[in-house]
Amino acid sequence: MEDLLKSVGFEAPDASKYPHEFSGGQRQRIGIARALAVEPKLIICDESVAALDVSIQAQILHLLSSLQRELGMTMIFITHDLGVVSRIADDVAVMYGGQLVETAPTADLFARPQHPYTRGLIDCIPIPGKTKPGAHLGSIPGTIPSLMGALEGCAFAPRCAYAITECRSGKLELTPNSANQSVRCLHPIGGAQSLAVTMEETE
Repeated sequence: MEDLLKSVGFEAPDASKYPHEFSGGQRQRIGIARALAVEPKLIICDESVAALDVSIQAQILHLLSSLQRELGMTMIFITHDLGVVSRIADDVAVMYGGQLVETAPTADLFARPQHPYTRGLIDCIPIPGKTKPGAHLGSIPGTIPSLMGALEGCAFAPRCAYAITECRSGKLELTPNSANQSVRCLHPIGGAQSLAVTMEETE
C-alpha cells in the first residue's frame, strides 16, 4: 500500500492519524490509492474534486490525468463543474432529468453546443477578461422536473424557450447530429447561434 500511496503523491503518511486528521486533498489521494489497489480498468469519479479548493482541485485533476495515461485505464468523471470537464474529459455526455441530452468530444461540445440545456449551462460560465465584475451571469429559468413516474418527451421542455408541442410528448431519441455529436432535440441549436466559448476560457 505504501507504494500505491507514493504513486499518488502521498509521501510517508502518519499511520497513527485518524481519517478526519488528514486534509481534503490527502483523503482524496488515499481514496485514489485504494481504488488503484485492485488494478481497475475503469474508475468512476463522482464529484471527486467538488469539496476541494481550486489549487488542490488542480493537483488532483493533474494526478488523475497522469494516472489515466500511465495505467491505460478508462475514467468516467461525474461533475457539475464545466471548468473541470473542459480540463479532464476527452468526450462529454450531458444529462438532464435522467436523460442523456447530448454527447460530443469536449472541444466540439464547448465550441458548438447543440441542446438548449447545454447552451444554458455554458451561458452561466463567467469568462475571464470578458465577463465584467458584478455583471449578471446567465441562468436557466424554471425548476427541475419531478422524476416520479414515466417521463414523456424531452425532460427539459418545460424550461426550454424553443420547446414546441411535440417536445412534450412522444419518445425523443438521442440522434447523431454530425459525425461525432449526438443530441436529443427536435431543433438543435447550431450554426450562427453557437457560442464562441473555448475550453481555455472556462479554466
